[in-house]
Amino acid sequence: MKRKEKPPRKNQSGKKPRSIFFKIGLFLVPTIVILDLVMLLLAYNITYSTNLGVFKTQVRNAAEMAVQYSQAYNLKDDESFEKYKPDYSFICDKFDVTYVFVLDPDIENNSETYLAIGFGRGASEDAKKARYRGVTVTGKISQHEIDAYNGDPDEEPLHERNQFDDSLVYYLPCNTYYDANKLEYVDYDRPILVGAEISLNRINAIFRQRFLMIALLTISLTLLIVAAFSVILFNKVTKPVRRISKRMSGFVTDREQGFEKLDVKGNDEFAQMSRAFNTMADEIDSYIEDIDALNREKHTQEAELNIARRIQMGLLLPDHISNDRCEINAYMLPARDVGGDLYDYQLLDDGRVFIAIADVSGKGISGALFMSRAITLLHQFMLSETSPAKILTHYNDTLTKRNPGGLFITTFLAVWDPLTGELTYSNAGHNYPYILSDKLIMLKDAHGIAAGLFEGEEYENATIKLNEGDTLFLYTDGVNEAKNAKDVFYSTERLEEKLSGFARSDSSDTVDYILNDLNSFTHGAEQSDDITMLCLHIKNQPKETVLQVKSEPTQLPHIKETILGLSVSDALKKKLILAAEEIFINICSYAYDEPDEVELKIVTTDNGVDLTFIDGGKPFDPTADLLDIDEYDHENAIGGLGRFLTFSIADRYRYIRQDDKNILYLSFNEEDPDDHQQES
Repeated sequence: MKRKEKPPRKNQSGKKPRSIFFKIGLFLVPTIVILDLVMLLLAYNITYSTNLGVFKTQVRNAAEMAVQYSQAYNLKDDESFEKYKPDYSFICDKFDVTYVFVLDPDIENNSETYLAIGFGRGASEDAKKARYRGVTVTGKISQHEIDAYNGDPDEEPLHERNQFDDSLVYYLPCNTYYDANKLEYVDYDRPILVGAEISLNRINAIFRQRFLMIALLTISLTLLIVAAFSVILFNKVTKPVRRISKRMSGFVTDREQGFEKLDVKGNDEFAQMSRAFNTMADEIDSYIEDIDALNREKHTQEAELNIARRIQMGLLLPDHISNDRCEINAYMLPARDVGGDLYDYQLLDDGRVFIAIADVSGKGISGALFMSRAITLLHQFMLSETSPAKILTHYNDTLTKRNPGGLFITTFLAVWDPLTGELTYSNAGHNYPYILSDKLIMLKDAHGIAAGLFEGEEYENATIKLNEGDTLFLYTDGVNEAKNAKDVFYSTERLEEKLSGFARSDSSDTVDYILNDLNSFTHGAEQSDDITMLCLHIKNQPKETVLQVKSEPTQLPHIKETILGLSVSDALKKKLILAAEEIFINICSYAYDEPDEVELKIVTTDNGVDLTFIDGGKPFDPTADLLDIDEYDHENAIGGLGRFLTFSIADRYRYIRQDDKNILYLSFNEEDPDDHQQES
């Protein structure tokens, strides 16, 4: 029996999650638009150049043919002219030029007389009235005509503006004509000029028509490609992902009602994923069959713990992670006959760090399953909520609603903010953690009931500042309640003694230090409970430069000079200067009614540079309500387009309002040369 389909799961804001199809579209559509614009720009330049070159050739060819015609007769003879007059209009039509004319120039008097003219398409009526045989124009002879008259015509047609139009004109001299009486070519007493002319307005009109056809073809082809790609992407990626996701999400229910395996077609990644899921389902069935067999053989407990250990260890994150600000070390060793401890952490893009540790009250499979549900909820709520107390409240309510076994779980949850150095924490019935600093500090200011017992419990937050070199140490009762062969507890007192001595040494190895001492104490005695530890070590922060300046634009050169002095790449310096200028000018313009103090912290890290702006001006969150550029109110929005540009080039950013101060954090990564080379 196939189970009833459930509606799509929503996120914490109540909205449906965006699909891969949508996210890929957000990236591809702007990319395709930009590529189209680039292609159209190239097509524009190429088409215009090609179009102009064609007409230049036509004008030159028309002039050359007109010279040949003009040498066939004496143009100064009226009878000959009338006989061959139609030839010039024929040349206009043949080479698609606007005018072909013959001039008798008088260089000394700066005048020229029309001996012949032909009109083609686009010739103006005014030109037809003003240009005819015998009309003399004074003050018109150009340098191009003089050069042609002297036997040195230009190589290319040139732009010339007259009373009729902007045109491309080409002049050639004609020195001889054929004398029918003498049956030979005779020189004119002075050269005449033959010219061909085409209107630039007509050239541009033809170009626009051709370019419009290219643009329409390009856009149509792009839309066709996008549509085809969208169909392929939806059918080959989105649909398989949705199908696999739905089936995996409902695996437990499907299995109870008769699990239906995923269809496997082809040999792509989704087919491999489907095979892997089907194999996993078969293996789980196999595990359960093994458990049944072990039950019949009275080995149920060992089999359950085996599966619990696999589930537990598979859900845990790596036991070590590090960045420029902090280092996390963890350790988890399940006991042979119990299960249910967990640790978790999240390193958010804005620099904040979530850490958690928990201990389930149940034993065996029940404890491991409850632990797996708990760690999933913790991971989910840490991504959607910033307050540890609120996370524990949601976490407790969710666990309590569906808890048929009546299990509970002690949990400690904290978030460390590197921007302020503050650790905000909340506790649901867990062992008090410790801070290893100049002295040992127990965190016992926030404490509540274990999660999973009563719905509606409210938890509280407490805050403490962590300094460079400090370490937060979390543990479960498998540490302090560990026994040696003489049945003596390791004890909280011994743990505090060891931590106190270690607080003045290199605290980044706290987990290994306590584990070694614990192993030395138990000395091979059977482990009675899960042992779990987790440390958050605050590293010595990178070099920090602090500028105290007035909120006046005149201070900007000092800020730029400081940035230019950093030991980072020129590309990163340009980003930093651009962002610093935009943010600082906005502070100068809007934060204070009168100039006041602005603090800028510049921290150079292994990966790049962090900028922190602190001012005591009016509350304003520049990261809020960021709109698309098309929706932006250019005249009324505070901060101008600068903040949009700043947050688009920053790799991470965050704003907080604390102690009546605006604090804006920006982080810029140094570009990896290898990545840049690959992209190029």
